[in-house]
Amino acid sequence: MTKPLNLTLATAAMAALAAASAAQAADNRASRIERVTVYPGLAAVERSARVAAGARELVLDCLSPEFDLATLRIEADAAIRIGPVSARNRPRAEVAECSAHPLDGRIRALEDRIATLQAETGGHDLALGFLRGLGAAEAASAPRAAPPPPTAGLPATLAAIQRGGQQALQEQHRLQRERETLERELQPLLAERERGGKPQGSVRQLRIALAAKAEGALRLHYQVAGPTWGPAYRAALDVEAGQVEIERQAQVVQRSGEDWTGVSLRLSTGTPRGATAGPQPRRWEVSPRPPVRERAEMAMSSRSFAVAAAPAPKMARDAGAAEETPDFEVQVVQGEFATEFEVPGAVDVGSGAERVSLSLGSARWPVQLKVQATPALDASAWLVAELARPEGVWPDGPLRLMRGNQVVGQSVFSLGPRERLTLPFGRDEQVRVQVDPAQSKSAETGFIGTRSERRITRGYTVENRRRSPVQLEVLEATPVSTDEKITVARQFSPEPQAGDWQEQPGIKAWRQTLAPGQKQRFTADYLISHPKDMPISESR
Repeated sequence: MTKPLNLTLATAAMAALAAASAAQAADNRASRIERVTVYPGLAAVERSARVAAGARELVLDCLSPEFDLATLRIEADAAIRIGPVSARNRPRAEVAECSAHPLDGRIRALEDRIATLQAETGGHDLALGFLRGLGAAEAASAPRAAPPPPTAGLPATLAAIQRGGQQALQEQHRLQRERETLERELQPLLAERERGGKPQGSVRQLRIALAAKAEGALRLHYQVAGPTWGPAYRAALDVEAGQVEIERQAQVVQRSGEDWTGVSLRLSTGTPRGATAGPQPRRWEVSPRPPVRERAEMAMSSRSFAVAAAPAPKMARDAGAAEETPDFEVQVVQGEFATEFEVPGAVDVGSGAERVSLSLGSARWPVQLKVQATPALDASAWLVAELARPEGVWPDGPLRLMRGNQVVGQSVFSLGPRERLTLPFGRDEQVRVQVDPAQSKSAETGFIGTRSERRITRGYTVENRRRSPVQLEVLEATPVSTDEKITVARQFSPEPQAGDWQEQPGIKAWRQTLAPGQKQRFTADYLISHPKDMPISESR
């Protein structure tokens, strides 16, 4: 009797030890991403994990294989000491907890609800079958000669059977409708999971040796290459108030292999992977040029070296091809500091092709409205809003333009180096632009015709059909000589503004306020003269 008892005790002790080890392993693997800061092409991840008292190792699976181990920084509570850290990549299919699809939980929940409805429907089928069988048995056992006289309890029994059957049929109809609704909700999830296929690639396992005197927390900080965010903007023009509302938006995408679920998200315009120092001056030498023969020998040796060194650039290109190119890249406007956006609440960003759009707030600014036209290129008038350059860092990005509640079109938001920002808001159909037919005449002048001349005349008429005055700006590209032998004479009516428009050589601007119903004519006359034996070309 003693031997079986000892075996039983040993078996129980081993089972308890295995259960404790399994529980400790489960505790060691429990971790979650708390905070993510996304830069252009890079994400800084903060992950937390709980460590049980007496633990000697923390094993973390399902980490991104792209995270840079050199950036790993571990913080622990006072009762936990950190030892060596090792990492290895494993195929995702070999780790059960890492190979699950993000939609598996929702799909499984819907399938369970559908199975419950099917079970309820089956129960009602059994009840209806029993009632039908009971009625058939009663009819088969009754004599065919004459029906028995009705008893006192028969009408109540029939009424109860009728009510039970009616309720069962109504409940079946309700269950069928609810099942159809759940199946319609399930089908898109199944299709999306099928399109995504099974998770591929690899995951990284991290093993951290430690000594925990008491239960505590561990915090890991590391960087992952690949995640990125791109800015987008929406500008809505209020013509009556003379204001424009600009909303900042952001699109976040990441394929790191880790799903960011319920994280605190921060977006930054900084560039942690950018250059940290400017170029240094190099020695400037001025030496006599070597003889022709020596230069030829040097050129031949340099070509031979280039042929021998050719494989190196190819290897560099192959290595770079393995890296994933971000879907879009943010270009930061020059500024002293980066701008960061703290997204309120918890955010979910899955690892995949899905893009998450976020609003980063909006602001209103007063604008100066004007109607701009370039008649030589297009006989149209365009509504333009100018505003002072907003403060802060505003990366370039796509811009959606709206005039009130009407969508005008798309453009690009770019501050550039100027102090004022110009936003276009589409055609102004209430301002009419007419262009005269182009006139060009050529002639020869000088002693026995030594020079050629060409006269070009342009004329435009602009009419304001609005009920309110408009600030008009007409742009004109004038000929600019690049050689002293070519002369250009210009004559305008009326005279344009002094200087070049936005410091662009040869671009002139007429600025004038047009009253309601007013017409204004603009003319430009150019005389281009050059030597007869000098052929010229024009680029516009």
